[in-house]
Amino acid sequence: MSHTRHKTTRALVILLVLSVLGLTSQGALAVDVTEAYIYQVGEDNVANIRQEAPDSSALQFQYGNNNTGFIYQAGAGNSSTQIQTGESNAANAIIIGTNNMTVQNQLGDGNSLYIWQNGNNNNLVQNQIGSDNLALAWVLGSGNAIRQDQLGQGHSSRVLVNGDYNTVEHFQFGFGSELTVVHFGDHAVIGALRFGL
Repeated sequence: MSHTRHKTTRALVILLVLSVLGLTSQGALAVDVTEAYIYQVGEDNVANIRQEAPDSSALQFQYGNNNTGFIYQAGAGNSSTQIQTGESNAANAIIIGTNNMTVQNQLGDGNSLYIWQNGNNNNLVQNQIGSDNLALAWVLGSGNAIRQDQLGQGHSSRVLVNGDYNTVEHFQFGFGSELTVVHFGDHAVIGALRFGL
């Protein structure tokens, strides 16, 4: 009986998050509207949003215990989303510029996500499913697209990009893979698939 109630509660939480996301996309059409949403279920979660960015939105969703999230946005027209499900996860995003988008998703325990970007029209997505994974992205420039996906345990991903209109996508699965990408320049496309045993 309690298992069914837990599934129902989780489904309702997901529907709430999706409805909030729907509201933020409509709200972004209004001029100079800055929105922030925090939703927490569990104990000892910490969520902080600081925005100095008109026409921007930020969402933090935490389901579990001992999770921490931080979003800082400066500029205009930025959007950041952090979704954490599990225990003792950390997500941090610092966005400086105009029309940037970041999404950070974690499902599991002991995961860490970090984004620092300075520029315009950048898209950064980080997804982790598993435990004890680390993803870090540092981007200086405009028009860049970075995607870091990790599935498993003990992965490490570090991406540093200095330039414009670059694309970096990678996927790591299994156990204990480490990837570091450092790129200086423009218009590069970099992809990687790694499997760790």
